[in-house]
Amino acid sequence: MLTRHFRQDRPTAYLPVPLLLLLLWPGAGTGGTSYFSLADLPAREMVEGMPFHRPVQWLLALSPWAALAVSVAITFGVAYSLDRLANNAELYVRRNHLPALLFPLLLALAPFGLLADPAMVGLWPVLWALGLLWRAVGRANIRGALFDGGLLLGLASLFYLPYGFLIVVLWATLAHTRPLNFREYVLPVAGMAAVLATGWGLVHFLAPGTWHPAASLHFPKDVLAPKEAHWMYRIVLTAVLGALALAAIISFGAMYGRSVLREKNIRASFLAFAFAMALLACFAWWLDRRIPPVLMAAPGALLAATPLLQPQQRGATWADAVPWALLLLACWARWAG
Repeated sequence: MLTRHFRQDRPTAYLPVPLLLLLLWPGAGTGGTSYFSLADLPAREMVEGMPFHRPVQWLLALSPWAALAVSVAITFGVAYSLDRLANNAELYVRRNHLPALLFPLLLALAPFGLLADPAMVGLWPVLWALGLLWRAVGRANIRGALFDGGLLLGLASLFYLPYGFLIVVLWATLAHTRPLNFREYVLPVAGMAAVLATGWGLVHFLAPGTWHPAASLHFPKDVLAPKEAHWMYRIVLTAVLGALALAAIISFGAMYGRSVLREKNIRASFLAFAFAMALLACFAWWLDRRIPPVLMAAPGALLAATPLLQPQQRGATWADAVPWALLLLACWARWAG
């Protein structure tokens, strides 16, 4: 029933998502501890954070209710944008709203997953940039989309600096869809550099010493880590996610093989995006042994929706069971203990 509801192309499919986020919120899986609490962070950690995320950080630190309201609103907005991106670009064989369901479920499986951290807020302009690029695929002149995409990636980098690496997604899309044109490769770099230079200059002029880009890559060090999950939970979670990942890879490969040229270009660009986000996750793990959950949940939700689209009778039971299994695991992670 849950899969069938989000498989349909109806605006009412979004209605359960805010309720789902409220159900999965309690403490965001941290035992009530938020690493955005001003009391939890020393002054140096506050100074070295990303300045364009600081207004959101201030709202989250006001009270638990403010953290709840802001995080739910931002998470729902990102889930909606992710869903619209996939449907407007025709990433799937037919329109659906499964990414809007899977995105918060995958986030809720990770500690701090539902909190509006810099990577979560910065994903908004990243999705906007991808939407501009995917809509321009097949056009003769896409220079405007490339420059605007670079501007948006620069804006995303002002919230979460590693997002600047996603410029390789624009380059990979160009390399896959068009003959080599050096000016087209330079345009997104110029746009991103202009935004980063302007943002850094404003911060340096208005509030000097409040942003150290290299230090802002690190997760705050003096944060109380959430308790370790039960061993049975880890086993069940690994089994469910492993089966879902295998089914998603097989289904996406079959869908890619049946695609026409434009669809193949967009789906190849999505694969480049997913691979780049995986590299960012590896980089974050190498730095601090912590990964911003949105780096895995965003491409994971888009990919995991593929096997759930099959309406055949033999796959109906399995497709209906997957979201319920993820929901039960997310509730276990949030409410157990």
